[in-house]
Amino acid sequence: MRLLAATNLLFCVAAIAFPFSVAATNIALGGALAIGIVSGLWWLGAKVCWSEFRQLSIVFFAYFLLLLLGLIWSHDVQWGVHILGRQWFWLLVPILVASLAEERWRRYFLFSLSTGLTLHLLYCVLQSYGYVHSSTDGSNADNATGHIGHIGFGVVYGIWAAWLVFLGWDSNGWQRWIFWSLAGWAYVMIFAAQGRSGYIVAFVLVLAVAAKCFKGRGRWKRIGLFFAGSLIVFSLAMALGPAKERLQGTWMAMMGEQHDTANHWQDYAAKASTDRVEMWKTSLDIYMENPVFGVGTGGFPKAVDKMIAQGNSASKPTSHPHNQYLLALARWGPLGLILLCTLLYVWMREGWRMDWHKSPVAPLVFLPPLALAIHALSSTSVEEHFSAILAVLLLGTGLSGNRDHNKAGGE
Repeated sequence: MRLLAATNLLFCVAAIAFPFSVAATNIALGGALAIGIVSGLWWLGAKVCWSEFRQLSIVFFAYFLLLLLGLIWSHDVQWGVHILGRQWFWLLVPILVASLAEERWRRYFLFSLSTGLTLHLLYCVLQSYGYVHSSTDGSNADNATGHIGHIGFGVVYGIWAAWLVFLGWDSNGWQRWIFWSLAGWAYVMIFAAQGRSGYIVAFVLVLAVAAKCFKGRGRWKRIGLFFAGSLIVFSLAMALGPAKERLQGTWMAMMGEQHDTANHWQDYAAKASTDRVEMWKTSLDIYMENPVFGVGTGGFPKAVDKMIAQGNSASKPTSHPHNQYLLALARWGPLGLILLCTLLYVWMREGWRMDWHKSPVAPLVFLPPLALAIHALSSTSVEEHFSAILAVLLLGTGLSGNRDHNKAGGE
C-alpha cells in the first residue's frame, strides 16, 4: 500500500512539474517506473492491458519491436540506441493503469496536472509582459510558450482545453464555467503562440469533442450553431490575432510567393516552412534510395549528411524531418509507415468507442492520438518530450478508468 501511495505521489509531482522542468519530470517518472517494476505494479498493469485492451497492446508492442529491430540494419547504431533509450517513458503505461485504478488517485493526478498547466499559463502571461524569461528555444515575450516551447505548446494545451470543454459540457453551474474559462484561456494562449500546428490541433480536437457530445442527440440546430460559432471564433483568432502574420508567411511559402521581409513573424514563418519542405523532399529521396527496409533506427541523420555531401539536398543537417510519417518511412520503409498509422488509428478507435458520459477520463484515451496524428505532419510528435509524455500519462489514466472496457458509447 505504501509503495502504491509513493508511486502515485511521484506521478502527481511529475504532473505539476511537467510544464516547468524536464529534469524534475523525468526524475519523478523514473522513480515511479522503478517502484512500479519492483513492487509488481508494472506486471499487474501489463496483464490488465493484455486482458482488456489487447488490440492496442499488440500494436504498441509491434511498433516498439520494430523500433528495436531497426537497429539491426541501422546506418548509425549508436544514434539508434540513443533514440531507443529516449522512449523509456512508454513503459509507464502499465504502471499508470494499475496505480490509478482507484478514482481518488485519478482525481489527485488530474488535479495535479491541471494545476501545473494552469500555473504555467500564468507564467506565459507574465512572460508576454516581460516579467519572467525562459531559456527554452522559441519561447520569448513575443511567443510566450513558457518552458514548453512553441512546437509542443499547442498540442499540450489543445488536448487539455478540449478535455476541459468536455468536462464543462458534462457539468452544471459554476463548475461548467470554471472548466470553460480555463479552456478559453488556453485557446487564447495557443493562438498567441507561434506554432501553426497547434492551431489545427486545437481546432480539430474541440470539433471532435463536440461531435462526440452531440452524437445521437438529434439537436441539429444546436449542432449547427455550435460548429458555426466555433468556426467564427477560431477564424477571428487567426485573422485578428498574432497568428495572422505567421499563417500568411506559411501560406506564401507553400504557394512560392514573395513574402514581406519587413514583417518579422511572417518572414520567420515563411523561412521555417521552406526549410521543412526541403527536409521532406530529402526524406523522400532517402526512402527512394532505401525503398524496402529504410535506413534503420537512428540512420536518418547520417543519410541526410550523405545526401548533402553528394549535392542532392538543399536541406540543412538535421536529426529528423519534422514529420513523423516521413521519418517512419525513411527509417523502416512502408512497414514502418503502416505500423505507425495503425497504432494511431487503433489508439483513437479505442478511445472513441468508450462511453464518455459514464467515464470522464475516456476522452483522455482518444484526444492524445488524434493530436499526435495531426502534429505528426509537421513534427516528430510520437517522440517529442512534451507531446509524447503527456500522451503516455493521459493514456494510462484513461485506460485505468475504463478497465471494464465499457463501450456503450458505440462507434
